[in-house]
Amino acid sequence: MRLRHTLGAALGALVLAVSVPSSAHAVEGSFDYHYGDLANPSNGQLLDPRVQYCYNTPELAGTPQVAFGARNELSSTVVIYADEECTGTKTTLKPGGEVANDITFKSVYIVGSN
Repeated sequence: MRLRHTLGAALGALVLAVSVPSSAHAVEGSFDYHYGDLANPSNGQLLDPRVQYCYNTPELAGTPQVAFGARNELSSTVVIYADEECTGTKTTLKPGGEVANDITFKSVYIVGSN
């Protein structure tokens, strides 16, 4: 009887472990950008972000401001978008890539492994 309960509990744990979806993995590093006044900008950063996920720049949510001067310090390609929710004109940054201050954006998509 005891063996049946132990075996049942082990089988139940295995089914639970296999059926629970795993969280999307993150990529190590940072995606750095500026926002605010071009002459005296503030710094923003996405640190160890999830892959295959769209991030709206949190400091700019619901404002007319845009981010600029981005640098991709991740091991993954990112795509920056002119508008929130990863819409509008897009620009791709490979790992180590950067864009000048004249390329503005409001959201970032982390592509995943290259």
